[in-house]
Amino acid sequence: MMAKKALGDIVKEERLRRNLSQNSLAEQAHVSLRTISDIENYRGNPRLDTLCPLISYLNISMDALIFPQDKDTDSTINQILIDLDQCPPESKHLVLAALRGMLDSLLEEK
Repeated sequence: MMAKKALGDIVKEERLRRNLSQNSLAEQAHVSLRTISDIENYRGNPRLDTLCPLISYLNISMDALIFPQDKDTDSTINQILIDLDQCPPESKHLVLAALRGMLDSLLEEK
């Protein structure tokens, strides 16, 4: 039950964060509405061929599903990846340089 709860909570959190209905998510991830409903209500065990397109669409890592205690960190990393994915390649290099600069500054303060 713990794995079902982790999966259901993560999928629902990501769906709501993106302002999607269950139906919209099902259509965009190419899975059934029943699958989304079952996952979010901790019922059923989705097959891998169903789970993969869903977690790929939501950009959920397998680590987040396997190690749910790291959910907060993983959610932050996922959001960064989602935002970066929308940038052109040259912008990604600028963002990486800026991020490294900020991280170096934070580490120097400690």
